Amino acid sequence: MENHLKCLLLNSFLYQLKAYSMLDKNPDQSSLIGISEARKYLNKNTLTAVLCSEPFAKAAFLSKLIDQTDTPIIYLDFDLLYSGYVNSEMLPKNTNVSLFAPSKDDWNAILKKILLMILNQKSVVIIDSLNGLYNLFDGKNIGRLVNAYIMLLVFMAKESGSSVLFSSMVRKKEKEGWVLSPTGRRIVDTKMTKIYLKKYNSEITMEVIGDDEAVVDSIKII
Repeated sequence: MENHLKCLLLNSFLYQLKAYSMLDKNPDQSSLIGISEARKYLNKNTLTAVLCSEPFAKAAFLSKLIDQTDTPIIYLDFDLLYSGYVNSEMLPKNTNVSLFAPSKDDWNAILKKILLMILNQKSVVIIDSLNGLYNLFDGKNIGRLVNAYIMLLVFMAKESGSSVLFSSMVRKKEKEGWVLSPTGRRIVDTKMTKIYLKKYNSEITMEVIGDDEAVVDSIKII
């Protein structure tokens, strides 16, 4: 019974993702305008946090952003979901994307390579996801370690006019704000643009979150 339920959930996930990928291949004018409107916020700071509680929304948003970005993209796929979608041809393969799937063993080598890439060329670095980056390490002070890696990438990105974007599966806790789901860890605490993706039926909306945690703008992406 449990295996049957997992199979049903997986099929549902794949069906919805395929629907979003078809939207990527046939973008309408409103979708193009949505990403264009989103860029004024995505370009506001060097670092952007893409928060969501729905994996379909994250996958569709990142896919559409990549499809409509001319700047070279460095994609750190810690969750291995995007790589799987591309390899299975559920999402289009973009020649503009340098795709990495870091593990604990090769993380330092990949990080050095990425830092050099950022210095040599203006790029967009996508970290998918912050949850996955945390899971790469164990022991104490993981939060400080992850924060240090993010700040290093941001520092180097500023040198070349690049930008860094990380996705996070989150939930909102009263009096604590946004925390990673399900661990409850706090997201990176620094100056950045925060957006939250909301999915309603087949539509995805991007909410821009202000410093006081209030929504300052809402943009339809799909």
